[in-house]
Amino acid sequence: MTHRHDGSGATGAAPPEAVAAVLERMSEELAFVSPGSNEGLLPLNALLMDLERLPGLCGERVAALAIARRWLDAVLDGEGLFSATDIQNLQTWVHWFFDDLIAEETGRPAMALPVQWRQPPTSGFSPPSVAGHEPAIEVTASAAEVVATEVPSFRLRLPDDIELLREFHSESLELLRGIEQSVLALEDGTATPETVHSIFRAFHTFKGSAGFLQLDALRDFAHELESLLDEVRSGRLALGPVVIEAILGGADVLAASIATVGAQVGGALAVGPIPLPGATVLATVQRALRGESAPVVVVAQPPREVSPPILAAASDHAEAFVRVDAGKLDALVNLVGELVITQSYVLGAQETPSNQNLELGYALRKLTRITRELQHATLSMRMVPIASLFRRMGRLVRDLSASLGKQARLLTHGEDTELDRHLVEQMADPLVHMIRNALDHGVETPEMRIAAGKDPVATIRLGASHSHGGVRIEISDDGRGIDTRAVLARALEKQLIRAETDLSEHDILALIFLPGFTTASAVTEVSGRGVGMDVVKGHIDALRGHIDITTDPGKGTTFAVRLPLTLSQIDGFLVGVAGERYILPSASVRECFQVGEGSIASVHEHSELVDVRGQPLPLLRLDHCLGLRERGHSPGTGIIVVLETSVGARALWVDEVLGKQEVIIKSLGSTFASQNLVGGGAILADGRVALILEAESLARLPAGSRRPSQRDVA
Repeated sequence: MTHRHDGSGATGAAPPEAVAAVLERMSEELAFVSPGSNEGLLPLNALLMDLERLPGLCGERVAALAIARRWLDAVLDGEGLFSATDIQNLQTWVHWFFDDLIAEETGRPAMALPVQWRQPPTSGFSPPSVAGHEPAIEVTASAAEVVATEVPSFRLRLPDDIELLREFHSESLELLRGIEQSVLALEDGTATPETVHSIFRAFHTFKGSAGFLQLDALRDFAHELESLLDEVRSGRLALGPVVIEAILGGADVLAASIATVGAQVGGALAVGPIPLPGATVLATVQRALRGESAPVVVVAQPPREVSPPILAAASDHAEAFVRVDAGKLDALVNLVGELVITQSYVLGAQETPSNQNLELGYALRKLTRITRELQHATLSMRMVPIASLFRRMGRLVRDLSASLGKQARLLTHGEDTELDRHLVEQMADPLVHMIRNALDHGVETPEMRIAAGKDPVATIRLGASHSHGGVRIEISDDGRGIDTRAVLARALEKQLIRAETDLSEHDILALIFLPGFTTASAVTEVSGRGVGMDVVKGHIDALRGHIDITTDPGKGTTFAVRLPLTLSQIDGFLVGVAGERYILPSASVRECFQVGEGSIASVHEHSELVDVRGQPLPLLRLDHCLGLRERGHSPGTGIIVVLETSVGARALWVDEVLGKQEVIIKSLGSTFASQNLVGGGAILADGRVALILEAESLARLPAGSRRPSQRDVA
């Protein structure tokens, strides 16, 4: 009997202690398994998968794993209950594996498999009928015609299995997300040899969980996809377009059903049969298994306005986190906000001369520190990596580019950048619209790109980074760029602007965001209605964000979105103007200093500049901008606050600086919904309300303006 080593030494082989650790856990699980029960079935399946993942297993151990897999699959594919024979077989199998490890350590020959184990596995798989129905699919010999006799369905056992179904729903979303990302990696050439195995294991785990819950239609469908992957990973079937389409299509079918499972478990949908319309996918699977490698014809269909259910629940994670209802978390953040406001009010009252007390002051300062730490801790709970949002876009680029007859790849960076969960959720639709716009209007066809000396495969770049106390998201393409002359001509044609209007390039590019604007010559499934980019602008404005466009004709376009880290709180810089108080984001304040009128120079009739260490900066008088005083009535001296923004530094004239204060942002309702100069309100320590000004919007006001016009703030 030969030993296990494969001639390459022990390099890459699983250490014996790793194998033994898994076997010990299997032995512990088997000790509590009883005939007629399904307890321990899923843990044992997971442990067996852990063994299958270990590198370097060969010889009799590989054969032994296949035997245990056959036994456990028979339980999963059957009634999902252990028999006395099943338990005895698995216990004997674990003892054999332990003996084989001991033989290796002592230098004895490897253990031979018992003869009774060497039975050939059953071939083929005939899915049982569902709910008394016959199998739903009949595939003709040509595989070009699919006849659906009846769509299979399954029912949930509610309320008996509600907790198990909640876990199944969450786990399935993770598995399906992983499948989709792995298949996209296979398609774009960034996969590793392990990728196919990971997809196989994901379908296998899904099948096992569905079988455990007696969701037979889901189990059978997943088994067909698992069989397809088994052929690929064994090398008997080449990985081609037909296989990839079958896997992605199957994941979509399962995802749609899992979304319905979640809706029924959550009470959003009445309990009833859940259909599994997978006839087309199963036909594609059969084509692939027969080796029919003809390319799959992609029929142009309208892209989804929202991401597939497979990706829709991104704030869920595979890590061992405690899942908390989002509403409860938001309520906690609001309560902590009220605590901060009350604490500030009490602290302010104690600091008045008549109320000063050293001992009380010490206690209040300690309370302030604890309150601040509690506030930061609760807000950090709502911070999530933007990777969950970026992952949704890979499938969108793939499907949409195919439907448009184009070729494109998506490259991402900065996926670990964190921001408020609410912002991540609300940015999904704007990001979809911008990527659709890039693929439809920016990216050329492969023939046009080749003629222009470009790679026929376009590149869409999606990135995120921290910038000026917020998050900057960039979406760029290497397409044809934006023709500003065509944009201006189309705006004039649609009477969106007047002919005598003098616009800069920045202003012309901003026309893209006007309702009803489009450069498309005809309405298609993807564009032409003029309801895309104005939606983007509206969403981003509602999030207190800003969007800018830069373009280079013939080379590409970049959309840059700047968002605050959170919509709940702000580290505020408190200033006074004309007897009123306003809050600026501290992250945007670079410096401040006192200056007299002699340091200010007038440019033209209305514009003013102030010299800041040799750098002339445009001056904005906050009292004039807000209409608090008429021009020429500012006090002789004041404070210059230098704002650092995405459009450059700006000097802001205020009457006084009152200090810094961390404040909770309160919405101002629909009254201020049509502008983005005022981002909200905050209750100060003395109980008064101060408006929060957006530094980015202030920086975009024309120097010397008296009031922000609708065009400036909308």
